[in-house]
Amino acid sequence: MAREILPLGRDRTKKQEFIKGQPDRRKRRKVPVDLQVQRLGPVLEKSFRDILDRDDIKVADDPSALAPERALVMEIIGSPARFVNAASKVGLEWLAEEVAVLHGVRSYFDPGSDPVEEDDEEAGSNEQDGVLTEADGDFLLDDDVHPADEMPGTLYLGMPTKATFETLQKLWDLYAAKKEAPDRHGDWWKLFGLLHQLRPWGPQDRIAEATRRRLSDERYRPAGQDLRLEVDLWYRGDAARRDEAAADFRSAVETLGGSVMDEFRVEEIRYHSMLVHLPGSAIDAIVARTGPIALDDDVMSIRPQSAFRFSVEKPVTEQVPDEEDDDGEPDRASIGALIDGWPIENHVKLRNRLDVVELDVADSLAPVSTRYHGTAMASLILRGDLHEDNPPLRRRLKVVPVLAPDGGVETPPRDRLALRLIYRAVEDLKAGTGGQEPSGRDVVIINHSICDEAFGFAGAVSPWGRLLDHLAWKYRVLFVVSAGNIVDPFDLPAYPTAADMRKATPEHRQAEMLRGIDGAKAKRTMFSPAESVNALTVAAAHIDGSTLTLPANKTDPYGTLAAPNLGSGLGHGFNRSVKPDVMLPGGRQVAHPTEGAVLQVHGREFADYIGQRVAMPDPTLGRLDFTRMSSGTSNAAALATRAGMLIGDVLDDSPALNAAGPWYRRDTAPCVLKALIAHGAGWGELGRTMIDIHAPAGHHERRKEAVARAMGYGAVDPDRIFGAGGHRVTLLAEDHIVKDERHMWRVPLPDELRSYAEFRRIVVTLAWLTPVSPNSSQYRTVGLSLLGGTGKSDLWEGVHRVGHQPAIGFGRRGTLIHSVYEGDRKAIPFGDDGGFEINVQAVSKMPGMTAVRIPYALAVTIEVADSINADISASVRTRVLPQAQVGSR
Repeated sequence: MAREILPLGRDRTKKQEFIKGQPDRRKRRKVPVDLQVQRLGPVLEKSFRDILDRDDIKVADDPSALAPERALVMEIIGSPARFVNAASKVGLEWLAEEVAVLHGVRSYFDPGSDPVEEDDEEAGSNEQDGVLTEADGDFLLDDDVHPADEMPGTLYLGMPTKATFETLQKLWDLYAAKKEAPDRHGDWWKLFGLLHQLRPWGPQDRIAEATRRRLSDERYRPAGQDLRLEVDLWYRGDAARRDEAAADFRSAVETLGGSVMDEFRVEEIRYHSMLVHLPGSAIDAIVARTGPIALDDDVMSIRPQSAFRFSVEKPVTEQVPDEEDDDGEPDRASIGALIDGWPIENHVKLRNRLDVVELDVADSLAPVSTRYHGTAMASLILRGDLHEDNPPLRRRLKVVPVLAPDGGVETPPRDRLALRLIYRAVEDLKAGTGGQEPSGRDVVIINHSICDEAFGFAGAVSPWGRLLDHLAWKYRVLFVVSAGNIVDPFDLPAYPTAADMRKATPEHRQAEMLRGIDGAKAKRTMFSPAESVNALTVAAAHIDGSTLTLPANKTDPYGTLAAPNLGSGLGHGFNRSVKPDVMLPGGRQVAHPTEGAVLQVHGREFADYIGQRVAMPDPTLGRLDFTRMSSGTSNAAALATRAGMLIGDVLDDSPALNAAGPWYRRDTAPCVLKALIAHGAGWGELGRTMIDIHAPAGHHERRKEAVARAMGYGAVDPDRIFGAGGHRVTLLAEDHIVKDERHMWRVPLPDELRSYAEFRRIVVTLAWLTPVSPNSSQYRTVGLSLLGGTGKSDLWEGVHRVGHQPAIGFGRRGTLIHSVYEGDRKAIPFGDDGGFEINVQAVSKMPGMTAVRIPYALAVTIEVADSINADISASVRTRVLPQAQVGSR
């Protein structure tokens, strides 16, 4: 039986003073002027002469030369302040800035012990002394991933004119002569002092190495075969210039014998992309980074078509009884939606519980016998793992199909850009299309268990991720996104053969599997759009409800250890934030070996024996009672969505939270669900075990980082959120905050803690939505911090922040902060109004954010040992309800 969540109020009549941290006084070393002139002077001076003084040279004919109307790349050491204003003063149209890894800097410049990059911890978000501690995790620079000759940096991208180069030449000549910077151009002196390279955006930028490998892979594209690609054009500030670039590019494609299948623009994320079909010869030229497409100055990037491809090789079926549900018809608001493939609406486990919105993928395109993925996701959301015989949700699930069968797989239609389909699906749900009313007005949580298998996260937020972030902010919804399933094998050098792997003890095998995955982390990153900062990204745990025993020739990698399954994509997220956010059951997989010079393994379904049971189509006779077993991060995301909708039941049944109207119609609703889903997360014994397993990684914080990459804040125990029990009480605060503002929330402690020296736990979770700046390396425009009454991360002397969870510094980089505190050492006396203080602060380095109201939710749970014979929920309730009523006035 669900329990009540209590509202937490605050005194809104008193403005709280912002808690400021110590200013960052670290020195920012620059390259000496003489060295910069020696390194860069000859190249820049020749480029300026060729552009400005020589009529006999057409620089536009040389793709390696600087030229007007060719994107200019400034490679900057570290991450200086935002440079948009400085660019505009020299007539440079700003395109973007990106975080980057620079090569060769240390060959001429040693930044010393002081980091060159700016500290991105906002004022007041760190400990009061302003010193970065190991607990923050900010000292970790992934030096086990990047070679010693690499250094963090920033790429500034702009579109120059001839006048831009005239001004740059004058500024460079003054800088080289060690003269003072002219008025309004001081930022350029800082940039010149950190400039690693000035170069044009060229084929090596447009066509990433990963794209070349994929296009050359015979498994993806047989030699000479034609192909569809996505081509992103520079999003120019002038609409007419965008139209001109699009027309020129279409002409270039048609000249090559190709065609443009689709075109889509989204101004808010600076996205302008075309889906093109090109003959094999043109594809070969792109792989070689030559030809008119690779050299087109209007093109920003070229990549394989965004695609999610799902297939079931040999479904192992089982029929389920066709029984009426005792729970009756759904009678609660439809707060959840699924964007996926077509489900089987009349399946015995789904009937009368789906509202399908037919938009861009018609019913006729998806024969019932092919509807695997959408049916499985709907089944997991509505009923969970069918092994567990859960009652169905009491809500109808909205479904917008965006996948269709194509040659044995379910995938977005090949003649459409996937982002267009996602955009229109969300638009239809929340705003309506074609002059119709919204199809999902009350939807606040959207399951997105599809991903771009051609786009592993590599540091910059993908167009798909940017789209979800924009739509989450615009429509105030929470996207629940799967981390992605990595099918590539990883090395397992501890075992010479597969037989040795099978003979190992479960404990030894567990450790070697986890170390092998961590050792391959650079190639096992999450798939786009899992890096979306506003989304809740979900990893898959190696657990399901099957009770069958694997045959002896199959290897269970973890046994009873519910670790992240073998294929679950790894973090971190953007700016090294915590990603994935949480982990939920995703079904077990076997460790499938490949013997060679080094034994390799990868995760594989073995649906005869293990996996989560889900509804499925009958591939031959059209029956509506078939099920199968499956695994993957899609499943885990579906269960996270289910958890969110069950939490919605608790919120519905908490009268104080709905006094001013239904909770799901407030624009804080997605933050509430995100906070409460994550609120049940924790590393627990699994985290301690994994930290010990990763001991070879070295420092304790490095080992914690390896765990966080795999499961974020940890496995979610939904019972901690909506399970009944008098030894636990959960409070919820929701509000809006603006830049440089502080909200103070007073959390009452239950009277029973006055004299007991028993175990107690306090869990605090903060979630918010942020607008994003798609052409900035900052990207996330607003960050929130969570501080105790001392201005530090501690809350109350009766508990301390446990060590087995992500470091504080990583948590502050995203839009979700989750901390667990425990204590049992002594009783802590306190007065009649005893409690502790939690402060929420908003900070931003971006211009124009002063008046932007950021929705957020704060969840706090106080838990005591079962041995305390008292109902702390009732104790806190008597104190918090009057407080909430006063605070809401």
